[in-house]
Amino acid sequence: MAQPSSLPMFPRERVHPFDLPPEYDRLRAEAPISRFVWPNGVEGWLVTTYDLQRKLLADNRFSIDRAGNMPPSLAIGRKPVMMPRSLVAMDPPEHTKWRRLILRDMTPGKARALEPRIEEITQEYLAGMREHGGPLDLLESLAFPVPSRIICELLGVPASDQEFFQQQTHVRSAVASTPDQVDEATIALIDYLTDIAEQKKRKPVDDLLSHLGAAEIDGEPVSREYMVGMGMLLLLAGHETTASTIGIGVAHLLENPSLIKELETPQGADKLVEEILRIHSIIQFGVTRRATTDVEIGGVRIAEGEWVTCLLASGNRDETQYKCPHAIDTSQPQVAHLTFGYGVHQCIGMSLARVELRVVLRALFSAFPTLRSVQPADKLRYREDMFVYGLYELPVQW
Repeated sequence: MAQPSSLPMFPRERVHPFDLPPEYDRLRAEAPISRFVWPNGVEGWLVTTYDLQRKLLADNRFSIDRAGNMPPSLAIGRKPVMMPRSLVAMDPPEHTKWRRLILRDMTPGKARALEPRIEEITQEYLAGMREHGGPLDLLESLAFPVPSRIICELLGVPASDQEFFQQQTHVRSAVASTPDQVDEATIALIDYLTDIAEQKKRKPVDDLLSHLGAAEIDGEPVSREYMVGMGMLLLLAGHETTASTIGIGVAHLLENPSLIKELETPQGADKLVEEILRIHSIIQFGVTRRATTDVEIGGVRIAEGEWVTCLLASGNRDETQYKCPHAIDTSQPQVAHLTFGYGVHQCIGMSLARVELRVVLRALFSAFPTLRSVQPADKLRYREDMFVYGLYELPVQW
């Protein structure tokens, strides 16, 4: 039987939902690479400063592959879930060729080309809000359905199935989900996407999954298994993170209405989106890597096989990088944030997410200039028990 760890528990308690745990500030100043034990009993290093996170995430001696190893987690009793292989389990050189294949449909230019369609979809849901009247839940009415529709259309998945995969995603990302619930949700998604992949192989059309099914890697056709893995990654990551950012971003703007004027110009809107992404690092507990050999970084020796978590939310508040680290300030010098990660595994959907955020926020506040929250921000329910941070609901009226 394993002995209880003598290490401190990973800090999680927030004072305000828009602020990070105060312990992060102390760690950046005093111990930017520190050892902690996570709720599942796994020990690991926690990296809290911007420069060290970028250095580590660019170092190919740290692997993203979790196969056969239980990583640090907030989920107690969670066993490793068997997932179809995708980019989040691949290191270079395997990762390089697969990422290049997917990236053809996820370039900044492709994202910009989708802007008219994103605007059209957004206006459809805004019209639904007008018809319904307030108060209503902005997450249910706008923040979740818009990114879901967009990723469905991009992949070639029926939009009528949005509710199904949103529910499975929720189960998979909730810390409180049991191992059996996670397995059931994963199997349901695999079965669903296997059927979709078979359809795309038989009758390809102009969508990402069809493009993937018609492609080759190392001279061999892409298998259905890889289509399912890549499709699941994009389906899960392509809507929940963006939807949660829209929700908490709107809540923040409603608490600080002077910021809304930034949406009036394209340049102001772009800067505001970047600041919302920085302040509200939606993957609240960061990204985890495993050392494949002994590594010294920041004066600390990390042994082969040890886990390291880059707490991106902390890096995005690093006082050495940002003039105004703890608040949204579009006038401060723009330093590239870490919300989408860094290095070869930087989020492949970041360009699409940026366009979606800009379009939805501008359209929302243009359509509803008197929009207001039914409750103050600190009285709302936040997803503190989820790997993806955000709100459970955002009741609004106008």
